[in-house]
Amino acid sequence: MKTTLTLLVVTTIFCIISQTSVAQANLNLSNLSSPTAVNQHLLPGVTGKLNLGSSSAAWNNVYFNGALYTDSVRVFRSNKALFNLYAGANAGFSNSIGNGNTGTGYQALYTNLKGNLNTALGYNALYSNKNGTSNIGVGAFALYKNINQVENVAVGNYGLYSNTDGYGNVAVGEIALYGNTTGYNNTAIGTRALPANVSGFANVAIGHFSLNSNSTGSNNVAVGDWSLWVSHGYGNTAVGKYSLYNLNTGNNNTGIGDSADVTSSNLNNATAIGFNARVDASNKVRIGNTAVTSIGGQVGWSIFSDGRYKKNIKEDVKGLSFINSLRPITYTVDTKSLNGYFSQSDSKTAAGNTGGVNAEMAKSDNAASKVIYSGFIAQEVEAAANKLNFDFSGVDKPQTKDGLYGLRYDNFVVPLVKAVQELSRSSDDKDSKIATLQKELAAKDAKLDDLQNQLNALKAIVQGSALSNASSISSITLSSARLEQNAPNPFNNGTTIQYTLPQKFSSAQIIFTDKAGQLIKQVTISGAGKGSINLDASNLASGTYSYSLVLDGKIVATKQMMMLAQ
Repeated sequence: MKTTLTLLVVTTIFCIISQTSVAQANLNLSNLSSPTAVNQHLLPGVTGKLNLGSSSAAWNNVYFNGALYTDSVRVFRSNKALFNLYAGANAGFSNSIGNGNTGTGYQALYTNLKGNLNTALGYNALYSNKNGTSNIGVGAFALYKNINQVENVAVGNYGLYSNTDGYGNVAVGEIALYGNTTGYNNTAIGTRALPANVSGFANVAIGHFSLNSNSTGSNNVAVGDWSLWVSHGYGNTAVGKYSLYNLNTGNNNTGIGDSADVTSSNLNNATAIGFNARVDASNKVRIGNTAVTSIGGQVGWSIFSDGRYKKNIKEDVKGLSFINSLRPITYTVDTKSLNGYFSQSDSKTAAGNTGGVNAEMAKSDNAASKVIYSGFIAQEVEAAANKLNFDFSGVDKPQTKDGLYGLRYDNFVVPLVKAVQELSRSSDDKDSKIATLQKELAAKDAKLDDLQNQLNALKAIVQGSALSNASSISSITLSSARLEQNAPNPFNNGTTIQYTLPQKFSSAQIIFTDKAGQLIKQVTISGAGKGSINLDASNLASGTYSYSLVLDGKIVATKQMMMLAQ
């Protein structure tokens, strides 16, 4: 209030002096020798121009160090300092050669000696500055302890209060960067933003109490009230109210979203994305909260798979044996218990949180708990892999005793492909075996047919007493005997059968049987060499018949023929 009143009085006097309605000679104060002389000329109603002169450097400085109409008013202090403006009791009190400074308020820039281009506005603002340059302190005790450092900006009471050797800092808000001494290139915007920082550098804190506890951590970004509240680590990024609130000593973590956080205070390289998303292990990314039921996009998820960077390659994936040991199930998620797990280390209540996050999620959690999913149980998958001595990468094992199990379902593609390959090879092997068996079966069928024909012929011979000279079978040479295929075949009315008999034999017949093996006709033949018979088929029904050459009671050959009745 005092500073404002002083400036108002100054402005009023200059306006009065500049008025030309009252006849008054211009006042040239360049030759005045004392504050008293100045006061004598700065009386109410004085008009015209106040000329401080330009012939001497000293006249470029203006000091208003008290009431304008007392002896405490001084036009200048040093003939070496240039372009300074000080308004307020003892403002710029020690300035000797510092140039281009502006100090407004009680003891603003009080200690400044050589510092240039500083601006101090407020009670004791930049009080201790001696040689620091290009600093701005706005607010009571802003940059109070700064001595030599440069390019700091403090807007707000006690902003950058303790800074002695830090540079390039920006503090906007009451007590912002209050404790900083040597930290540099920090930005704090918000009441009590980064208040405890001492030596940490390159931090950004935007929001009420953001990075509240950080003292030595560097390269952190906190955007949102209470973000990174207790953090002392480095390289952390928190965007959203209460984001990464519980993180303490962990480094290189990311939390994006209101209350996106960690479940353990010392995680590293963990990422939580989304409202109330919680990540429970280092080197892990979690998207969404327990109420989320779908995560997707218009393209498939791409996973690193460049062969140039893969080492120790082995073809030891388990296929069918692993897949057959899994237990596919359907299930619902106990979102209430899961939410309790993620919130077990939450300390927001101590910071004034009333639990609105949990209340907001209650309805969504209830709906999510009713969704039916299909999949596997991670512990069962792990047990199945261990039983087969299979180092399966699809199981996300917890890093702590009470940590969560997870499954990487995309990893199941590999054993599934192996299983399909195994099935394909097995199918090919079976097809080959089936083809071989079919050939063997066809050969056996032919043999059976031949044996059946022989049996039928023998039955016919027995029925016809054709074995009258059976004792001579073993002595007969049959190599020259032949039976030809009938022609035409198929036939309707009749067909011709040609044969060849050896030089010596006792008896010879051609016998005919039906499909059931019943004898239908027997023809006795004689004479060595080639011969033929004509078969009258007018009394036969359509179908397949067999005929055999029997020589001395032994079947030499059997053929089949087909009758097609008109």
